[in-house]
Amino acid sequence: MLIRLFAVCGLLFSLVHAQGADAAAGAPQSEWKTLFNGRDFAGWDKYLSTPNGAAPIVPNDDPRNVFTITNLNGEAVIRVSGEVYGAITTKETFENFHFRVDFRWGEKRWEPRATVARDTGILYCATGQPNPGTGWMTSVENNIMEKGVGQWWSVNGAIIDVEGEFITAANELFIPYKKEGPGEQNIVWKKGAPRLTASPANGITPPFDVEQVFGNWNRVEVVYWGGHCIHILNGHVNTVVVNPRHKVGDSWRPLHEGKIQLQSEAAEVFFRNIEVKPIYELPREFMREALSPVVGKDGFTPLLTAAQLNHWKQAGSGKFTVENGVATGAGGMGLWWHSARPYTNFVLRGEFMQEQANADSGVFVRFPQPGNDPWVAVKQGHEVEIGDDPAGRERAWKTGALYPFQPRVENASRPPGEWNEYEIVCREHDYSVRLNGKLVTTWTDHTRRSKAGYIGLQNYKEGQTVRHRNLRVKELP
Repeated sequence: MLIRLFAVCGLLFSLVHAQGADAAAGAPQSEWKTLFNGRDFAGWDKYLSTPNGAAPIVPNDDPRNVFTITNLNGEAVIRVSGEVYGAITTKETFENFHFRVDFRWGEKRWEPRATVARDTGILYCATGQPNPGTGWMTSVENNIMEKGVGQWWSVNGAIIDVEGEFITAANELFIPYKKEGPGEQNIVWKKGAPRLTASPANGITPPFDVEQVFGNWNRVEVVYWGGHCIHILNGHVNTVVVNPRHKVGDSWRPLHEGKIQLQSEAAEVFFRNIEVKPIYELPREFMREALSPVVGKDGFTPLLTAAQLNHWKQAGSGKFTVENGVATGAGGMGLWWHSARPYTNFVLRGEFMQEQANADSGVFVRFPQPGNDPWVAVKQGHEVEIGDDPAGRERAWKTGALYPFQPRVENASRPPGEWNEYEIVCREHDYSVRLNGKLVTTWTDHTRRSKAGYIGLQNYKEGQTVRHRNLRVKELP
């Protein structure tokens, strides 16, 4: 860690440390906001499909009163008749949020789904124009369907990744949702199973059903942070997916922000208690559920090969030496940085080993060219800490934390003399750190100070030796 309180530069540390503390303390508050005032559709637009999907949608043109506000047992709720496909759509867009809503089925059903399971859904990160044939925007779906609440279905060609297995005649016996037609090729979410990409031809369904019996209210939630999508029904996580994306031209682009839609899909349904709050980290209770955005080794560029060593430069004092692919820092304080090119969205993997209990280093990302000044990385980039505060006072001065902004949630580091594996994900302004397979830190930089830059390693102080190896990077869309 570059910022330390010691005799030679105590004043400098105090100034920089105060800046970091102020930034951390100034993080926005995460508070619930109601999206339904109980009186009207303020804050919402209505999109209804057009006959044969032939004409553009006219917002808020609802002659059949598909979306209305009614009184149900003394409570103002939104009624969706389901007669015409469509959606009510927030005017506001959301990026990194926790959304929740209560739903209750009505009696009416309509063609083309009059004889199959009742169906509606939450569409989030919704972007672009609504499809005239459905009223739905390109988005991520948390489906609300009898025996299938929590499902994902492709909307307008979007795809997503999941741990799961394809449904077969054998395992379908144990899955609540039964396919509605012979052409369905669906996936059941199974934590720890191989990673699959669900195409527009696939649906993803939960392995269990905790929906209340007909006539009762159910609570459905979406936690979305940094490409992680967690679906929750009545307090139970029932589907986890990652990397939602859609085709733009010839490339796939992430669905990372957008509006929220509540569907009309051939079944009468009521909604109440519609709320959302911004989040600036993945809530701790869901961190064990989150998937790494990348599996396997394909596509990574190694940064410590003989061919890459010419791109490494030293800023500040001290040095790094490389032997048999292991880079060892000495002296300091200094920054050893890879000058070949800056990176924007990426996954950085590597290993480190501390020789002593107090050995200190750091991995810096997204800083501009530092010249000979290692403080550029501190002030304009971000650091994943290696080493713990010997005084035990600073929560964000611990291995795996994003110093000085975000502490880790648990200690997953190994003792001195053992190698540790890490994964750092930088996507938009969201950062996550996995240490020895555990997700220990997630954080959104609300100041948005750095979205692209270089990668570097810190050499801290003589007598505090940290070694690095297998450093490799893979770009993300």
